[in-house]
Amino acid sequence: MAQHLPGLDGSWLLPDYDRSIVNLVTSLAQRDAPAADLYPGLAELEDSRIHERPVALLVIDGLGYQFLQRFPESYLARHCAARLTSCFPTTTATAVSALALGVPAQQHGIPGWYTHMRELGGVVLPLPFIPRGGGSCYSRKGVQAQQMLDVSALLPQLSRPVRVCSPAYISDSDYSRALYGRCRRGPFQGLEHFFERLSQGLEQRGNPLVWGYWTELDAMAHELGVDSPELEEHFWQIDQQFGQWLEWLAGSDTLVLVTADHGLIDCRDDQRLLLDTHPEIESMLRLPLCGEPRVAFCYLKPGAQSEFIDAVAQQAPDLFAAVESEALLEAGLFGRGQPSLRLRERIGDLTLLARDQAIIKDRLLQEGAFNQRGVHGGLSAEELYVPLVIAEP
Repeated sequence: MAQHLPGLDGSWLLPDYDRSIVNLVTSLAQRDAPAADLYPGLAELEDSRIHERPVALLVIDGLGYQFLQRFPESYLARHCAARLTSCFPTTTATAVSALALGVPAQQHGIPGWYTHMRELGGVVLPLPFIPRGGGSCYSRKGVQAQQMLDVSALLPQLSRPVRVCSPAYISDSDYSRALYGRCRRGPFQGLEHFFERLSQGLEQRGNPLVWGYWTELDAMAHELGVDSPELEEHFWQIDQQFGQWLEWLAGSDTLVLVTADHGLIDCRDDQRLLLDTHPEIESMLRLPLCGEPRVAFCYLKPGAQSEFIDAVAQQAPDLFAAVESEALLEAGLFGRGQPSLRLRERIGDLTLLARDQAIIKDRLLQEGAFNQRGVHGGLSAEELYVPLVIAEP
């Protein structure tokens, strides 16, 4: 869906909050959905008898719709029923939170991997729940990750048993506890064990919902790129396991759904604006960049906005669109309805939206060089569109 945004030239793809990953959660939660009036359920699932049988939702981190279309003979592509949008920004911190909580950043309040949280005294990495500059987890200081969120966990409130299957290294993390509350866990190690855990969850009585999360496709794409042969090989490994799992489920009346939090796009070396080599730009920031390399929330020194925009345009011509963050909020990019009480202070004064394959990145003294190949957060088709796979084995 291309729309004109206030303060921006041209047309941009935007989240469609009638057909997004949030609307998928509304379909799953039905009468327990936290904001069905704002984010209605999906037509594809109206007649799916969701509450009358076991349901598995698999979230494959980084499995963009555009990427999946490269493999039309795969099990996943052959069962792909629709194209949805992610939410904004198209990043794990925001979108996985939306898939767990049933609302986007407009309500849950987490707009990026790097988020300025005044109440914690600086820039925070919400998922590992640590300061950007390094240091111990905030939980060691008596703070709970739930205190970052402006909504409560949804899955424990559903009127059916729920099990969350996520990698062992994050299964009981502070942020996982905030997202999934008291839901039963199914930690796993490796792809085969992942599907075993999903199967175990579906064996519960009472038409369970099993919420599964696979992270390695995204991790590999960050390191090696979307077009790498290693990523393609890993995709086929996932797909083979998925096909075998569908055969195992045959006759069980299980509804299997697969989606993603976002897709990825490869950045280009000649479209990187690295601020450690541009001190004149960095000097106009009063805080480190927040958000994502593809969607940077900028906290500017008083009176510096025009000069900052001009300097970015000179150093990276036509690679970034600058818009006041408030305008993005008013345009509905973060979601619908009343925004989270803390969202405004978490999106800065100005947002830089990357065009083409550009990124912008700063670096603290204690941080290493930025070396990701695959990136996300932006509004390209590769990042924004995700699949809705529906299988009824």
